[in-house]
Amino acid sequence: MKQIFEIKDKNIINNILDKAEYGTLALCTNNEPYAVPLNFVRIDDDIYFHGALRNKKMKMLLENPKVSFSVVENYSLIDSDFSSTEGLACPATQFFKSVSIDGTADIVHSREEKAIMFEALMKKLQPKGGYKSFSDEAYDQAIKATAVVKLVPSTIRCKFKFGQHLDQERFDMILLHLEKRGNALDKNTIELMKIHRSNNAL
Repeated sequence: MKQIFEIKDKNIINNILDKAEYGTLALCTNNEPYAVPLNFVRIDDDIYFHGALRNKKMKMLLENPKVSFSVVENYSLIDSDFSSTEGLACPATQFFKSVSIDGTADIVHSREEKAIMFEALMKKLQPKGGYKSFSDEAYDQAIKATAVVKLVPSTIRCKFKFGQHLDQERFDMILLHLEKRGNALDKNTIELMKIHRSNNAL
């Protein structure tokens, strides 16, 4: 990863993880790769997710607990003619924030830890509340029948791509085109382009 794209601030990384509703889990056993999107929640430094007790994902995790997990927050698509007048497709790209995590998946067995995970996940996805606490015995059977997995990270990489690597002429061309197109995502992208351009100039 180019250093100019790399983000190391833990608070920024956690903010991306806490905002994202889902991520993609990548697994591999016997040279068979498998990737699955899933809802998740961050608790301290770990990533938790849940699912059926017996399915392809759980079978693969039991055979090989080494996994990768990724989250992407998309920003503006940058058309090829936004930064070039040569008529080539190559300059087309997309700006984004991403977090990639490598680590080990541990199966959670205790009811207490499972309940903590479900409370945190519901708080993330349904912050308005309106449900009983998972300490309630009404959840006992459902919690017992559901697999919960804790991903313990070994490495975390975060990348922001907002044109930091571009020369000033191409950077300014993109700004003008985004301002002209002017949808809500473009406006957010413009703000982040300027912030990260300024940060890299320090």
